[in-house]
Amino acid sequence: MSVIDMISIKHFFGKTGDGAWSVNEDGLITFWNQAVVKLLGYSAEEAVAKHCWQLLAGLTPEGDPYCAPICPVRQAIKQGIPITSLDLQLRHRNGQYILANMSTIPLPEEIDESVLVHLLRSEKQTKQTFQPFRIYLLGPLVVTRQDGTQVNGPLWNRVKTRALMAYLAMQKGTAVSREQILEMLWPDLDYKAAMHNLNTTVYNLRRSLEPDLEKASHSRYLLYQNGCYRLAEAQSNWLDVDAFETGVRRARREQDAETAVKIYKTALALYRGDYLFDLTDTHNWVRDQQFRLQEIYLSALADLAQHYENLGMEEEAIAIYQQILLVDCCQETSCRKLMALFTKLGKRSEAIQVCQRLAQCLANELDIIMSDKTRALYEKIRSA
Repeated sequence: MSVIDMISIKHFFGKTGDGAWSVNEDGLITFWNQAVVKLLGYSAEEAVAKHCWQLLAGLTPEGDPYCAPICPVRQAIKQGIPITSLDLQLRHRNGQYILANMSTIPLPEEIDESVLVHLLRSEKQTKQTFQPFRIYLLGPLVVTRQDGTQVNGPLWNRVKTRALMAYLAMQKGTAVSREQILEMLWPDLDYKAAMHNLNTTVYNLRRSLEPDLEKASHSRYLLYQNGCYRLAEAQSNWLDVDAFETGVRRARREQDAETAVKIYKTALALYRGDYLFDLTDTHNWVRDQQFRLQEIYLSALADLAQHYENLGMEEEAIAIYQQILLVDCCQETSCRKLMALFTKLGKRSEAIQVCQRLAQCLANELDIIMSDKTRALYEKIRSA
């Protein structure tokens, strides 16, 4: 490139607000302005003389590879197709991808080395501040935004939309392949039908999370790259499951009983119901997590009840043991604790009724009889 040619490119594009770079016939970068440094992070020294497609590794908004040694943009322009607005994900120097809009100007023939100038501007969506969600998985799925509004609407009310959100939320930013999602949500469908359903569900979820989104593929929250989906900046989201488990662990480490009671109550208040119980009937993958979290919940309730007993708060302990039995009527240890407390308070008939309900529950639910330990306590109370 001649000095005059370089001066011309710098003159026209050196101080433009849009990022600008030029490439030669081989796809090597020949010019790189300051605006594109700010957008993509690479200095001119790092970019010039590098192959454009290797440096930026462009993807479509959907996450499919776009840039290649045979440049699709160059090929389109050779065929007389103007590139006035092309949305791409481009690789920033920090390794993250940014969504941007690009247009391309073919240079005059007399500028014999550089053949194209690409102009780049950040998409409106990428300039918006990322707003994390509060995601409630204990009970029916609820997602709220920073301003307190709740994600809702007809698209959100579809079971698969909520199931996809819940599953991705539990991955905490780990990318999940399309194939894994297909197997999870549509295990009985053939690949083509399942893929159609997935694309529809992804669209529905993006529109639910961002109702004002101009293009669903520009979502700030649900990202697709290299055949995988993930929630953007997932670590910024608040999950009730994490807060619940963290609170229970903290309560168990607490040595002071009164302080432990307060911590347990705060953690247990997050348990609005079984994990994603609104999805249990339609998705088997929910059940294992649901069982695990319910076990933590029941164990934490038992710990809280024991603290109440140690503090001489029998009525409070009774209420907690009754709460346990509402969830699982076959909990013999809690039944014995409740029988003993009722007896201590002179409520012998209530203690006997607890044992009778236990016997019925064990027979109906598990087809077994109560343990010798429970039966001995029952006989002792009845004969007193």
